[in-house]
Amino acid sequence: MTETTEKPTPDLSAFFRLSRPKKKPCALGFGRSQLKPVEREQLDAACDTDNGIITASAIVEWLGQRGQTANTNNVVSHRKRMCSCYDES
Repeated sequence: MTETTEKPTPDLSAFFRLSRPKKKPCALGFGRSQLKPVEREQLDAACDTDNGIITASAIVEWLGQRGQTANTNNVVSHRKRMCSCYDES
């Protein structure tokens, strides 16, 4: 009687995760990447502030004043972390 022992398969999940192509950031994420570090910090703080206090349209206008393009849907999705910037797939 011959006994066959199968070699355990190594876990390659880290390699698969690192090999996936990176998705482009959303319009807000791209605009953020074009800003100066101080402006990036301001934008992050504005996005993290309740939308009843700082509206999506205020963020869109602020970005427009800095030559960046986004719309209110981009801001809402980014704030909810439901955009390609936060996509884990």
